[in-house]
Amino acid sequence: MAVQFQTIYQDSTTLMTPAVAANYNVANPIPSGLVEDFMVRIRGTASAQLTAGSTSDLIQSLRITYNGNQAFSFNSAADTSGANGISRIGALLNDIGGSISESQSATAVDMILTIPMGIQLPTNSRFEVAIAYTDSMGAAATFAGTFELWVKYGSSDSATVVGNSTSMSVAAASQTMISVAIPNFANAKVLGVALQGPSVADNVETVICQDLGNWGMTPTYIRMASGAAQNGYLYSDVGADQDGLIPSDAATGYYFLPLYSLDAKSGSVNLLVTTVAGAGTEIYTATPILSVPTSGSGENTGNQTASLATSAAKSILRRAEE
Repeated sequence: MAVQFQTIYQDSTTLMTPAVAANYNVANPIPSGLVEDFMVRIRGTASAQLTAGSTSDLIQSLRITYNGNQAFSFNSAADTSGANGISRIGALLNDIGGSISESQSATAVDMILTIPMGIQLPTNSRFEVAIAYTDSMGAAATFAGTFELWVKYGSSDSATVVGNSTSMSVAAASQTMISVAIPNFANAKVLGVALQGPSVADNVETVICQDLGNWGMTPTYIRMASGAAQNGYLYSDVGADQDGLIPSDAATGYYFLPLYSLDAKSGSVNLLVTTVAGAGTEIYTATPILSVPTSGSGENTGNQTASLATSAAKSILRRAEE
């Protein structure tokens, strides 16, 4: 099994800016092969700690497209940079078998987002990345460094697709159906749905997924089912601990519902969401995560080592069942 890490893009401009929301789009050719992981790396020097918690709090959205086909779409429904906890993109990546790694320094920044893919690319392929940062980086801080995109070629038994979000207005103390649109891929299974509220507060009372039955899942149960309740999240907060990562059992206002490789033949998954009294009317977003069978091999550059194949499907089931 060939394992190969390769940089596919680098610049010094696609970076967060003090007190300014910024949007960037980059594109480049990419070598053919089976992209097991897609990696976004930001490193450089800051004049002061950039956020109250994880540097990844500054990522508002991230979209990855190959040859015109979208494979990953994340958009945070809330600004969590002042919440002093795990970022929502960090929670999502932990939930689907990816990771976020950060240096334990307020000024020497080195952050790597590892996103499971399992995408087999033909020759003459091209990728596109759209990334947006919040305006929450401190106005007094400065940052200079590099934005890098890497891929790990290897093998995987399934592709991971994070689809577009479905949004719905939910009134306080009422039950609202969110019909989550599922992308159409042959033999795809729905691994789970990431549900987000617009504020850093647990305003959800219960969620019923009709495909699983009529059990009203509270936030406590959802986090137990997904594995988060067992301190399933780790994040960096150098303001609180410069010696190691901090464990967490929740990203407030965010919930990952494992659906156990559901076969959504209807093209949608229905969630009945009830919020608490006094929450007001809020816009909730629900993002489906799919597993699609794939096969292939890594980039043809050498067979130097062996690696355990990654699989979001297996990672989610392991977190939910162990």
